Amino acid sequence: MSPMKFFYVKLPVGPRLEGGEQIFHDGLESALMAHHLGYVLGWGDSLSRANASEPPHLAFHRVDIEVTDIEPALSLLRSTLVALEAPTGTEIHYTIDGAALQDIASSDGWRTEPCSTTRRHVTSGFSDGYTNS
Repeated sequence: MSPMKFFYVKLPVGPRLEGGEQIFHDGLESALMAHHLGYVLGWGDSLSRANASEPPHLAFHRVDIEVTDIEPALSLLRSTLVALEAPTGTEIHYTIDGAALQDIASSDGWRTEPCSTTRRHVTSGFSDGYTNS
């Protein structure tokens, strides 16, 4: 069996998310398990990046995920997040061939771009520490 691959979803904090985080945890877990593509590892809140003009603040709710197969899991995560009405600006982070990528939800659909904050996404201590290369 090939090693699991680490993904994480960042949901922007705001009115759509407020108090409804469990809907996303349960929905993502159910979809992944039903298709035998992985599972939710855990979740928590993320702060904004600190800058000189403002202190860090609660910006995202993060869901850590492990998947068995990148492309089918990515497609499933995108469609599940749309079905769950994830807010615009929701991000899916993952690594392919050593490159950190992020898919970002917009009113026009999903766009993929290099992740500007890291070179590789690694597990956050829930697993054995491998990277998705």
